[in-house]
Amino acid sequence: MNFDGTTLRNWARVFGPAWLVMMADVDIASIVTGLQAGASWGYRMVFIMLILTVPLFVIQDAAGRLGTVGGLGLGEAIARFFGRRTAVAAALPMAVSDFLEYVAEYAGIAIGLYLVGLPVVIGLLVAYLIHSVIVVGRQYRQAEMALLPLSFMVVVLILVSVSLFHVDVGRLLSVGLSPIQPYGSPSFEFLNAASIGAVVMPWMLYFHSGADSRKKLRAADLRFERLETLVGAAVSEVLMAVIVLDGSHLTGSGDFLGTAELAKALSPLGANAPVLLGIGFLCAGFLALVVISLGSAWGVLEAIDKPSRNAFLGVYVLESMPALALVLLVSNYVKLMLNLMVIYTIIIIPSLYLLGRLISNPSVMNGKHYGRREMALYWAMSAGIVIGGVLGLSSLL
Repeated sequence: MNFDGTTLRNWARVFGPAWLVMMADVDIASIVTGLQAGASWGYRMVFIMLILTVPLFVIQDAAGRLGTVGGLGLGEAIARFFGRRTAVAAALPMAVSDFLEYVAEYAGIAIGLYLVGLPVVIGLLVAYLIHSVIVVGRQYRQAEMALLPLSFMVVVLILVSVSLFHVDVGRLLSVGLSPIQPYGSPSFEFLNAASIGAVVMPWMLYFHSGADSRKKLRAADLRFERLETLVGAAVSEVLMAVIVLDGSHLTGSGDFLGTAELAKALSPLGANAPVLLGIGFLCAGFLALVVISLGSAWGVLEAIDKPSRNAFLGVYVLESMPALALVLLVSNYVKLMLNLMVIYTIIIIPSLYLLGRLISNPSVMNGKHYGRREMALYWAMSAGIVIGGVLGLSSLL
């Protein structure tokens, strides 16, 4: 691709949905998963994080192509081509899991407020209010303008965290980048499955396709959209690898989302570590909150064919308000987050299957459907996600 002035302008015009969904993927639950993986297995989990770039790109590229070429969000496409009942069946498990994601994100924001020294209850209420204003407006372009700067801040904060400790380059190359890892160990398999679950979540498919559709991207924009998806996938997994390195330098390997435990674990990294991580939690949590809200609401509303503002508000309140209340009452969610990441690999099965059926359909994709080779790769990556989840669940038995 020749990056002349016209090309860069076209990419800037298209830029947004794929990048945001990838950066929102590095949410509080994913960060906690990475910290726990690093604390438990050190550099060994770096390879897992980096290799997950492949399924992340392949699956999200399919969602992006549905929205760009087909002009449809996933929920709308399922309802149109498979019927309303099928769309509801696929969307409702996502809505339930997104409630748990809200719990995780608000819990992470609470921890972030604590680490930077701000009042938790007031901070949570302010975050909820700002979140509500952005989401209830329902205008994707307005949300995009607010979220893009936040996404860049998340990238900078995570990359800066490397400066807090010494990276053993030799061990990173010999152990961290080695494909030979302790597969079969129950602990490793569980965290491996949690990492796989963190890489592709149901709301990501609904948001990516829905945002591309609402931004009115077309087939001519596909090469720019795909490049953005590739760059976003690579950056997000590099950030997850950095988080694993961060976790490998934490003291202990316990539940890092308890405020006291987390602050104690960060002590070897210096006085700036709690503030840096706290700001990172605030940015990553808020970014994920908005993206999850839009993706979930789009999916549910498209499934039930209720696009009104009142219906949107109802879905949002039913998912977010109880989550906020729960966070104000309880304080430790790390086990919930890790289990949620594993469960995602199972919950996502219907959405992965229906997305595969849609992108291979010439009528849906306006003649630009996936061929046999592309579909073989898509099904292989989807199967890998599910198998990883099954192995993770089996490690708990």
